[in-house]
Amino acid sequence: MIKINRNVVAASAVCLCLGFLSCSILVNFYKDMSMQYTNSINELTALLESVQNENKRLNSELNEKNSRITEYENAVSKDSAAIKLISDELDSSRIIAGLTDVSGSGIEVTLNDSDSEATGVDSAALVIHDEDLLNFVNELNSAGAEAVSINDQRIISKSSIRCAGSIVNINGVRVSAPFVIKAIGDPDVLESALNFKGGVVDSLKPWGISVEIEKKDEVYINGYDGDTTFYYAESEQASNGE
Repeated sequence: MIKINRNVVAASAVCLCLGFLSCSILVNFYKDMSMQYTNSINELTALLESVQNENKRLNSELNEKNSRITEYENAVSKDSAAIKLISDELDSSRIIAGLTDVSGSGIEVTLNDSDSEATGVDSAALVIHDEDLLNFVNELNSAGAEAVSINDQRIISKSSIRCAGSIVNINGVRVSAPFVIKAIGDPDVLESALNFKGGVVDSLKPWGISVEIEKKDEVYINGYDGDTTFYYAESEQASNGE
């Protein structure tokens, strides 16, 4: 009969229990690890989806803002073109009205009173009068002058040229001989308009009035600096409320 050692049995039982316990611990450990891993994967997946959605939202906003920027740029470009057109028209209107300084090819005419003695003639015939200056201005304008000045007084539609004794008033400013008339336009045409037979130059020669005409590549004429306010006249569109 085999004799059983109680100590061995007890030791074996303890080892067996420890083995089961170890397996149980390991199983639970790996189970927990698996669950944690799964949870981590789920969390990372959810985070990735959130980031992707946020990225889509930001891209959508970026596209929308880029679209608005393009619209603004197009609008600014159109406004800039309109502003340039208005500015060009305003500059052209100011030139036509004589309100701005201008330069270009043309002629310079210098008129001086006669040095002759007033023998047997009226001494008034030996000096330059307002009507003489008006005749020169009219001939130059008829010949296509684009700007005219007398002693740096710009001649416009509201200009006045009239005698006050031995002095001439132009635009309300007192001027006297020598009179320097500047005109911008075709130099040859302007000179011919003054020198044609029986014209304004010939009308002054018998009285010894000095007339010198010089063609120039560059003539500078000041803009009109007087009052241009219209108190009574207004455009038909304005009066009709258009």
